[in-house]
Amino acid sequence: MDETNADESGRTVKTARTTFRVLDEVTVRERVGVTELASVLEMSKSAVHRHLATLVAEGRVEKHDGEYRRSLRETRGADVAFAVVEALKELDGATPGEVASEIDRSEATVSHYLSWLERKGYIIQQGDVYRNGLKFLDIGERVKYGTGIFDIAAEQVDELAEESGEIALLSVLEHGQNVLLYKASGVDAIQTSHEIGLREPLHCSGLGKAILSELPRERVERIVDDHGLPAFTEHTITDREALFEELDRTRERGYAIDDREAKPGIRCVAAPAVVEEPELYGAVSVTGPQSRMKGERFEESLPELVTGAANVIEVNSIYL
Repeated sequence: MDETNADESGRTVKTARTTFRVLDEVTVRERVGVTELASVLEMSKSAVHRHLATLVAEGRVEKHDGEYRRSLRETRGADVAFAVVEALKELDGATPGEVASEIDRSEATVSHYLSWLERKGYIIQQGDVYRNGLKFLDIGERVKYGTGIFDIAAEQVDELAEESGEIALLSVLEHGQNVLLYKASGVDAIQTSHEIGLREPLHCSGLGKAILSELPRERVERIVDDHGLPAFTEHTITDREALFEELDRTRERGYAIDDREAKPGIRCVAAPAVVEEPELYGAVSVTGPQSRMKGERFEESLPELVTGAANVIEVNSIYL
């Protein structure tokens, strides 16, 4: 090998090593910007940009909101496993063929994942039918208590249900959606589809709008970009500026209202409950039929109950 080729080979190896150093630093961080990488690696930002461009082109790194993170392409097998779990949830148990049809995979592939998940204890087999197992209950309970709000809010939600006679709910923000964490029913509570773990867009409910009212506008904009403003009833807010006007009114009065926006004939009053450590945005609400959620009760007494409960939750999160 002549001297010129040796020099070029040496530069190539050095470049490759630097690229892998950049990849290693991206890997150990959930997200990272160019400035931080340049500081950690003691490189110029332009050099970091070049290596990141190479990694993005190769599909090893993804760019998101001006920051970089490790590509998720290596998780395709996990995608199938979770698709199987979700299908079993939606179908309330199913045969391999039914799951295969649901997720558009071959029955042989689905059978492989079902067997693997059954060996790991995540699903159970009953004859030809597979179902999600109780291992998810253990995980779910640990996650619920690990939120930092459930154990200090459940009592307040129970009291809201008792005092109002209606359904009282607690929800939290996760991945730009409203997730129902706890539910209590008063003596006059109606039957609704509010199931624990229910995920729904934030813009269509009192709970969701209460949470959105606590977020910076830029974050709300990103949530709307990601999830849109779909209509659930003829009263759902589907215009971006109308949503921000409603959030302004929510902040001014200290509580949000859902006037038949999520479900026909159903109204609710909700107030935000923010836990600072660990940072968590939540809300509590009272929900009932339009026939009982009106007048002074809807405009004064229920808002007072709900905002009072939210205040107690926030105070307890500081001192307990």
